[in-house]
Amino acid sequence: MNIFQEIEGIFEENGIPYTSEYLESENRWVYKTNEEMIDAGITPDNVMLDFILNEHLEALFLGMIRIPHHKRGLGIGEKLVRSLKNYVKEHHWIIILESAPENLIFWQKMHFSTFLFESYGFYMMGYGAKNKLYYKVIWQQFRKELYSNV
Repeated sequence: MNIFQEIEGIFEENGIPYTSEYLESENRWVYKTNEEMIDAGITPDNVMLDFILNEHLEALFLGMIRIPHHKRGLGIGEKLVRSLKNYVKEHHWIIILESAPENLIFWQKMHFSTFLFESYGFYMMGYGAKNKLYYKVIWQQFRKELYSNV
């Protein structure tokens, strides 16, 4: 089973309707549901999962993971994160993400390490590398690609 089948299986097992979209130019996958979600600091939308696979950097950038409100607290987010972690382990990659301060406990519980605090108020976190300097180097390269059009 590949990572996309795993993700879709988790949504299906938990009765979460979804659509997926692949943005080829960015190697980006976005999974949406039919429920608009409103969360602090995030524009209301229906995105549940948004990630980029960068083969050159051997890294996955997790841009968003969010579960519909009526399905929260059931371990669905943890299952999705475990699937992504298994994917990067199999490929000897890393995961990098930006975390709001209120989400740090979740990411620490999922064994992510903080390696940088950005001036805009988010913590940069990583999973899969043995040292934090490696995350910083990859993040500097990834950041150029992510925000080149901004």
